[in-house]
Amino acid sequence: MPAANPNATVDLDWVRAHLDDPSVVFLHVGGERKEYEGGHLPGAVWADGYGDFTVTRNGVRALVPYREEQEANLGRLGIDETKTIVCLASGKSMWPYRAYWVLRYYRFPHVVVADRSVAALAAAGIPTTTDETVVTPTTCRLSEGDPTVISMVDEVLAIANGDDAARILDCRTDGEYVGEPGAHAAARLGRIPRASHLNWELLMDADGRFLPLDQIRSLYAAAGIDGTKPVFPYCGGGIRSAASWFAMYELLGWTNARNYDGSWAEWSVREDLPIEVGGTP
Repeated sequence: MPAANPNATVDLDWVRAHLDDPSVVFLHVGGERKEYEGGHLPGAVWADGYGDFTVTRNGVRALVPYREEQEANLGRLGIDETKTIVCLASGKSMWPYRAYWVLRYYRFPHVVVADRSVAALAAAGIPTTTDETVVTPTTCRLSEGDPTVISMVDEVLAIANGDDAARILDCRTDGEYVGEPGAHAAARLGRIPRASHLNWELLMDADGRFLPLDQIRSLYAAAGIDGTKPVFPYCGGGIRSAASWFAMYELLGWTNARNYDGSWAEWSVREDLPIEVGGTP
């Protein structure tokens, strides 16, 4: 069975055919620039995941930038709304999906994700280079944010407090789910009450390719998620959960999936919000 939105990803043959297409920007997204410096597609543009697709506001890290901020980020990268953006990363990574989700939120006309990592593309014969791409800044115009792909703290709180109208999905590690520290310091440890759990990493193979759809569907079902109710995925900062959102929304067609942007970064600093610790992931 094909993905619900087959136009959300591009495969090896598509990448090969568009390496020299001036209307396409291969956006190499990651957490550390050395990923890009170690090898990238010819002409690919480096985007810092945190710097270009998140912002800190009111003490909460990794929030989606305001529209004007995101327009400025894209313009600085030489991207305007006439381009087709292909998001990709060196290896298995959540960052291409965070970039995709932010761009999808602002209704960018043409954005996709490569269906495998740069390492996997290179192994299949796609050339790579260490030459840095020189970009010419431009002006980018985005639309207002799309509320159908984002969830906010009040609606997540309603589910945590017992409303059964939707589901909450924790996309972090087993340890983070039960209250162990994660990669980023948090004011409090634990999870959102009533959250199901599925580590986003289980959805992909080592090459950054999503598993077959029936396997993905089974993983969600085992976590109590079947797409019949809205689901609010979250992680430490709405980045890993963007990959799970992509799997649900674009691959399985569960268009009631909405990424919780604030995620644990917001939840942990709000002492008025309930948490749970312990248990079995």
